[in-house]
Amino acid sequence: MTERKKQSAIVVCPGRGTYNKPELGYLKKYHANKTHFIELIDEYRTEQGQKTVSELDSADTFRASQHTTGDNAASLIYACALADFLTINLDKFDITAVTGNSMGWYLALACAG
Repeated sequence: MTERKKQSAIVVCPGRGTYNKPELGYLKKYHANKTHFIELIDEYRTEQGQKTVSELDSADTFRASQHTTGDNAASLIYACALADFLTINLDKFDITAVTGNSMGWYLALACAG
């Protein structure tokens, strides 16, 4: 059998400004299989006396006063983007670089390890 060479990939992390109405339910819809990762973020936020990202993401309705505040939006954006990164199949892709702009710089640091 011939071993397939991995494709090289550069990851560009988003400098997203906030978690908006269309993103409500994103974690539950696309990353329900990443419970351990999401639980780690939830535990930290609980220790800080904040609502969990799970609670915020699974809210029945989007409330700008709740979802777009800096502390909530940043955590939601971080959780969604890092969960997206964790979806990359490392058996198929060799990540050669990670970059980002704005908040993407912070996400790039987390993704790059």
